[in-house]
Amino acid sequence: MAKAKKISYLNPAQPLGICLQKILRTRFNEMTASEEGTVRGEDIEFLHDMRVSSRRVQAVLKIFRAAFPKKLYKNEYEQVRLLIRSLGVVRDYDVFIDKMEKLRAGSTGNDNRAIDMLIIRKKVEREAKRKIMVKTINELNRLGYKENFMRFITTAI
Repeated sequence: MAKAKKISYLNPAQPLGICLQKILRTRFNEMTASEEGTVRGEDIEFLHDMRVSSRRVQAVLKIFRAAFPKKLYKNEYEQVRLLIRSLGVVRDYDVFIDKMEKLRAGSTGNDNRAIDMLIIRKKVEREAKRKIMVKTINELNRLGYKENFMRFITTAI
């Protein structure tokens, strides 16, 4: 699992808005650091790390909702939720496929063919969902979500 980075330059004596910017900048950068690997799709751990990091961003946003202008908050929060949903669908397939592969490794006889067919089917479905996820990430990038998010966090009180 993606371990959250310690925010060593965080000073609780600073105003909330400054601390919040540091926290969100760090968590958002953790999330986007896994984006390239997630889009390439060569290692499912990038997807897992990006999903975990995006949920951390969401948690901070939820806790400090009142620190942001309502309209700006709603837009940024919805984009994070959209990303989390698209990552989550693919990650759910990864978990299911892994469990089926472990089940297959422990089974013998006639069950193997049925399990193999199920695994193949779920891999095809996963790839279709992964394409949608990549399209979502590319669309968010086209809309400048990284730059917009960095501007948004400066609006914290």
